[in-house]
Amino acid sequence: MRPKYNIMNKCKFSLISISVSIICIVAVVITNYNISIHYISSDEKTRALFGLIEATNFYYKYYFLVLGLFSLIFGLFAIKRKETMVTIQTAVVLSILSIISIFIPFWKLMI
Repeated sequence: MRPKYNIMNKCKFSLISISVSIICIVAVVITNYNISIHYISSDEKTRALFGLIEATNFYYKYYFLVLGLFSLIFGLFAIKRKETMVTIQTAVVLSILSIISIFIPFWKLMI
């Protein structure tokens, strides 16, 4: 017998949103780890102006904003399609978290 409720068909947009958010968060964590490794391996003079080095060498981390916005849009589509509330809330919270994590320099916590 086939089950009456298939979560993959019912929550398609929110599951896509959750997946993209997780990919974005993992990419941001890896980038921040690379920034912290670069900071640790630099000398004192370079550390003084590390904000400029971060802006020029690791500018691509702001491209992850596209993934976060893409995830938020899919979360809003899930709201429009009236998918289950648990997956919608998870999708929207993760997408907002992925957008915020792009702008917070938590590589400083890794050093």
